[in-house]
Amino acid sequence: MLDQIRLLVKLQAIDKVLFQVVQEQEAMPAKLGALSLEEDRLTQALAVAQGEFEDVRARRKNLESDMEAIRARVRKAETRLMATKTQREFRAATAEIEEGRDALKGNDDVLLELMERQESLEKQVNKLSEQLAQASAEVAGQRQELTNRAQELSTMIADMTRERTVLASQVEQSLISEYDFIRKARQGVALSAVRNGTCGVCHIDITPQQFNELQRLDKIMSCPSCKRLIYWADAEALADL
Repeated sequence: MLDQIRLLVKLQAIDKVLFQVVQEQEAMPAKLGALSLEEDRLTQALAVAQGEFEDVRARRKNLESDMEAIRARVRKAETRLMATKTQREFRAATAEIEEGRDALKGNDDVLLELMERQESLEKQVNKLSEQLAQASAEVAGQRQELTNRAQELSTMIADMTRERTVLASQVEQSLISEYDFIRKARQGVALSAVRNGTCGVCHIDITPQQFNELQRLDKIMSCPSCKRLIYWADAEALADL
C-alpha cells in the first residue's frame, strides 16, 4: 500500500497544477472577449460622432449655399432698385431686399451654431480616433500575450496529461476510480496530507483511532469531514515526497 500512497501523492501534485491550468485555459475565451469591450465602445462612439459631424457639415454646406443664393437675389434686387421707374417696382425691389436681409440675419445665427457644433464634433472625432488607436494597440498586444499564454497552457496540459496517464496506470483500478471520482467533485484535490492528526485540506481533526490506523500505512482512508483520501504525511517512509 505504501507504493500506492506514493503514486497518489505524486499524482495529486500533478492534478493540483493541472486543475489550475485547465481553469486558466477555459477562462481564455472570456478574457479575449473582454479585451474588445473598450475597443468596441470607442468604435461605436466614433461612428456616432463621425455621423453627427458629417450631418452638421452637410447642413452647414447647404445653409451656406442657400445664403449665397439669397445674397445673389438681394444683389439683383438692389440693381433693380437703382433702375426702378415706377413706385410699384420700387416697393417690390425694396421688399425683396428686406426679406433677403432678414433671412440672412436669421441664417447667420444658425450658421454660427453649426460652425461651433462642427468644430466641437471635429475635436471629439479626433480625440476618439486617438483613443481608439491607443486602445487597439493595447488590445493587440494583450491579445498576443493571451494567445501566447494559451499556447503555453496547451503544451503544459498535454505534458502533464501524459505524465498523469503513466502514473494513474500504476494505481490499483478501484483506488484510481475512487480517487478520480473525488478529484472531479473537489476541484482537483482528492488527496490530503494529515499532520498532527489534522486534515491538511479541511483542517478538521480526525479521531485518535483513525489516526493510529493511518500511521500503519497499510490502507487508504477517508477524511470523516471532507471525504478526501488521506495519508500520514509525517511517515519516515514518505519523507522524500
